[in-house]
Amino acid sequence: MKTLYRHGEVCFELIDKLPENLKEEKTNIFAKGTTGNSHTFKGGKLYLKNESAYVFGYFEAKNTKLYHKEHSPNGVSIPDGIYRLRRQVEFINGELKIVVD
Repeated sequence: MKTLYRHGEVCFELIDKLPENLKEEKTNIFAKGTTGNSHTFKGGKLYLKNESAYVFGYFEAKNTKLYHKEHSPNGVSIPDGIYRLRRQVEFINGELKIVVD
């Protein structure tokens, strides 16, 4: 069974370890919302890597809070760990569609 955490249209999938050859990003924005409101964080390390239409990076959480103007303006904590970042999808009329926030 997988452990998943959702933050708007982004899903954090808990994994055992980071893939090799990742470069840490120097930003606190892990996703730009479709309405112009960015998903940001304090604490942790971000590694962006487009692996597919759905997987766009990795995140190493350590004393981390996630922020979004609409979902969590005061921040929400995510447990320490290593996560694969996924775009949320939904099944509509027989097709998988990216969730629009």
